Amino acid sequence: MTIRTLHEGEELVRRILDAVPGGVVHVARDGSIKSANADALAMLGYRFDDVTKRFIADWEPETLNEDGTPCAVTDYPVAQVLGTGKESGPRTIGVRRPDGKLIWAVFRAVPIRDAEGNLDGAVVTFLDITERKQAEERVRRSEERWRSLAEHLPDFVCLIDSNERIVSMNRILAHLSETKVIGASIYDFLDPAHVDDYRTKLHQTVDEKRPTRLETRGIGRDGKIVWYETVLIPLVEDKEVARVLIVARDITERRAMLANLAEKERLASVGMLAASIAHEIMNPLTYVLGNLDFALSERCTDDARRTKALTEAREGAGRMQQIVWDLRALGRAGAQELFYVDARAVLETALRLSGPEVGRTARVILDLGEIPGVFASESRLCQVFINLLVNAAQALEQRPQAEREIRVRTRHNEAESFVGIVISDNGHGIAREHLDRIFEPFYTTKRSGTGLGLSISRDIVNAMGGRIEVESVLDQGTTFTVWLSTMRDAKGAKKAREASETTRNAGAAEADKR
Repeated sequence: MTIRTLHEGEELVRRILDAVPGGVVHVARDGSIKSANADALAMLGYRFDDVTKRFIADWEPETLNEDGTPCAVTDYPVAQVLGTGKESGPRTIGVRRPDGKLIWAVFRAVPIRDAEGNLDGAVVTFLDITERKQAEERVRRSEERWRSLAEHLPDFVCLIDSNERIVSMNRILAHLSETKVIGASIYDFLDPAHVDDYRTKLHQTVDEKRPTRLETRGIGRDGKIVWYETVLIPLVEDKEVARVLIVARDITERRAMLANLAEKERLASVGMLAASIAHEIMNPLTYVLGNLDFALSERCTDDARRTKALTEAREGAGRMQQIVWDLRALGRAGAQELFYVDARAVLETALRLSGPEVGRTARVILDLGEIPGVFASESRLCQVFINLLVNAAQALEQRPQAEREIRVRTRHNEAESFVGIVISDNGHGIAREHLDRIFEPFYTTKRSGTGLGLSISRDIVNAMGGRIEVESVLDQGTTFTVWLSTMRDAKGAKKAREASETTRNAGAAEADKR
């Protein structure tokens, strides 16, 4: 074979190696670099003349393991081939180039043997995975940031599997251990009275594949009840819900604060009406005192006239007694114990109490039919009616006095076991952008007020198993309907309410289609 033929063969091999994707390096038996293709030179950052002057050991200070620790030359696949004569790799190694740039590559090495079968060197191949490693590093850092954020969130972030067992949790309460939480059923940490409702909402989330919100009670340290505002978020894989993400915020203090504000709001209602009620009492009181003075005076010499005066005084005192009893009913504190009450009688009490405030503003038109008893708290329900009546009166301030009307009527939906108290005004109405927010705490469009009246009213009615609906048209008026259950059983009331809401939502959807 001529020298020219050998040179042409080497050139052909070089061209073939340059066409091969990835780096290819020929290493001699003593570890020196004999040759390298173009990709290898580009990745390592050396010229051909420079790289062929180096030994594999020269790279030891410039190489790293995947965990960032220095990679010893003995761990190189090529070193292992030269030591054992067997193939080695793949192994991921980071190499620092002369320009300071760190590249990552997957290295493999195979032995080269001479005609007698003796080890004569090795061929090293490697693929650049720097971009993939950088992407993985970005993902890792992002995960670390999100993990750190999740661990320091005030909310609990929990992941449950299809068996409704906890897979992961961003933080564990001090009185619990990870072994007691991970793998446990989500229901183990709920108030047993709320488990059924929670399970229903969770199954609804999975079936409908959309987030669901609810408030529920959990069990805290020493069996203490804790309230959580919870969002259930389905995680869909291959069109099926594989897991559910639960984000729960402790709202125990907020509920306690709102309960305290509700009590103050209720007493504020009493205070607001006090001046009007005082004026209302003065009329019968003057009447009583006048009749008593006449009965006791020397001018009253006729027994019949004395008896008549005393009788009229007794009627006036009865009127004052009724006003005081009404005021006591509104101001009564204590737990919201639920009994069967006559909603129409409670409404009449609210009308009497708010009468001085409402009556001087508008003409009240009543249409109160016969209705069955409802399951409610009399004092709390009275507060709701007064709030709605006073709101209706305030909404009429821009109307001419002669046009101001408040209409109050009753409805009975026997199919759903609900009674409705409807309070309408022909005031300025509520804009659509405000209508969606009027039940939010502290939200108000009035020049004065706490913005708690409607929020508290809704919470009171919801706690009784009922609901409040509102309809409004600008410049035509607003209608509030308080729906109350006639069923004592809370589950039955809830079922009826859900059925009613389903019917109402279906009707709204149909209306939207039209």
